[in-house]
Amino acid sequence: MDSRKKTVNVLTGFVIIMLIMMQMIDHERSMAWYRFFTWITWPAVFFIAGYSVNIDQKLIQLIKQSILRYLVPYFLISILLIGSSKVIQMFGLSSLFIQPFPAIRVGVKAMLYGNGWPGTTIIWPFETGIGLSWGLLALFWGTIIIALVIKIKPLFLQIVLVALMTYGGFYVSSKMQLPWSFTSGVVVQPFMLLGYYFKDENKAWQPARATVLAGVIISWVMAHNGSYDLTVALINHWIIGTFAAMIILEAVLSIVWYIHKKLPHFSDWLIKLGKYWYVDFAVVGYITMILPIKHYLNNLVAIEWLDFVIACLVVLFIIIIIKWILTKGIGYWEKKEID
Repeated sequence: MDSRKKTVNVLTGFVIIMLIMMQMIDHERSMAWYRFFTWITWPAVFFIAGYSVNIDQKLIQLIKQSILRYLVPYFLISILLIGSSKVIQMFGLSSLFIQPFPAIRVGVKAMLYGNGWPGTTIIWPFETGIGLSWGLLALFWGTIIIALVIKIKPLFLQIVLVALMTYGGFYVSSKMQLPWSFTSGVVVQPFMLLGYYFKDENKAWQPARATVLAGVIISWVMAHNGSYDLTVALINHWIIGTFAAMIILEAVLSIVWYIHKKLPHFSDWLIKLGKYWYVDFAVVGYITMILPIKHYLNNLVAIEWLDFVIACLVVLFIIIIIKWILTKGIGYWEKKEID
């Protein structure tokens, strides 16, 4: 496995941990830290998706693969959320679980429109959202869009087109949320383009400690200015924000490269964690909409940072168990087909 590919594989596991931390942190008490994690996590998520794009595939094959990778988990988790919400309501379990939707029709509406948060849409104001699963829709659109952009030559035109689309996406999002988190898939094109060209060994890239330092400083400064939460694709100062996010992404890549080189056992574990990362994404989306883990822990442990650590470990454990079950199931059916 070449160095860049392994770096991205390690990055995938690293990002899953960052995603869990971002979801488990108390947004109100630790707003700056939450914002900090958004700047680290979201650019890297879409960078990984861009890296995985295979331009040699026919477009129809890419669409089929993206449907299986992103849309199938999206609808499965959404339907599971709607069903769980009804069960919680029927059996009066709201003291134990979070009820994502007040009624089935509200959940179906959120699933079909695909908005992550309540907000103004092209139809009417939505009173609820589908939660973290919006990211799966953005990944689907982002993958299709970048595959089309890459077909345009030369690279300069690709960069110009991506810049124009990014501006357009942020502008539209300042007015309304388009269906299926489409604008979120548009504004992440800079990171997806970087991810795609990161595969090219002829294009120079070198990790540096100075990049790490610059990324940490910039991410902390930007965190005090606002978050890089792309749920509604709306950030403060989109040009400054996008360039800052690119620098932070370079810093994260450098950190992951050092992990890969200096901590081989840990990097191997991160690679295993990052396998089928879109499944991890879907699982975290479900857990955060249903299980009030932080509420449980607040009643047991009075120390805020300890609550946070335990909550992250619990979610990580659930992900590992579910992935183990899925892997065993897939292996069983593959073996059965061969026999």
